[in-house]
Formats: sequence, C-alpha cells, structure tokens
Amino acid sequence: MRGFKRDKVTSDGTPMKKLLCAAVSLGAIAYFSSMALAKDQSLADDNKTMTFSDLTLADGTPDDGTCVKRYGTGYKTEDHPDTSSQGAQKTTSEGHDIIITSTGGIIGNGILSIENEYEIIFPNDEKKETVDVKMFATGLIGSGTASGVFSDSTCRGRVTIQSASWQ
Repeated sequence: MRGFKRDKVTSDGTPMKKLLCAAVSLGAIAYFSSMALAKDQSLADDNKTMTFSDLTLADGTPDDGTCVKRYGTGYKTEDHPDTSSQGAQKTTSEGHDIIITSTGGIIGNGILSIENEYEIIFPNDEKKETVDVKMFATGLIGSGTASGVFSDSTCRGRVTIQSASWQ
C-alpha cells in the first residue's frame, strides 16, 4: 500500500498530533497569562517604597553630599495630587515630583526585571530642573521586592523597591 502514511504514535499509543496540539495550547495559555501578569507588575501602576543605599557620585567617588540631599535613604511614591497636570505623575511626602518617561522589562519563569527612566524634580532644587534617572532592578514574582541599581549621571547607587501589588 503505497501512499498510505500512518500517524506516529507514542509508546502508549497516543497520536503525536494530539500531544503537539496540547503542548501548543498550554504554551499559548502560559504566554497570554504572563502578558497579563506583566501588566500587573508595572512600576507605574501603584505606589512604591524606594530605599537607596551605597550612594556615590556617578564616577564612583564618595558622595559630596549631593546624592544624600537628592535621595536620602528613600521615600514612598504616591499619585500626584494635580491630576490635570501632564507633567508629574508621582510625588513623595518629601516633595519630589516624578515623571515616568519610559518603562520596560520582562516577566517570566518566576522573575521580573524592570528597566525604567524617570524625570525627577528634587524638592531642594530652587531652579526646579528635571534630572533624568535610569533604574534597573530584578526580583522574584510574588516577593513584593525588587532590587537593583540607578544613576542620574551625577549620583549612582543601589535601590530596593517594595510594592504591595507584586505580592
């Protein structure tokens, strides 16, 4: 019987096509579930507690007081009270105005990675000039915490972010 091709089967007799379809379906479910989880993990969506440590000048020399003046040991972000403002999206009780200019990262295999950029107006800056800040952090999904590094081209250091929405 030429031309007749028999379907391949596993050792228990299950057709391989059924297994392939099941695997593809599970993969699609996992992919779309992780996309929904990524939306829930966004740094811009809720308020965070930011803790800063190991502050130095961007070139690695000891802080001359600028970094401690800007960041202190940390702060908690909250929604900016002026919701009509196109500018600041977050603020702190210390008076920082924070604009989230870029968010990115990946979620998968139980970990999250965050790559964000901000424009911050520091409360003690009389000129009210924005400072560009880049931050990279990683964490375990469900832990509520991510840690990493940041730099604003003048200061750099370590950052720990705590978020109730990540738990």
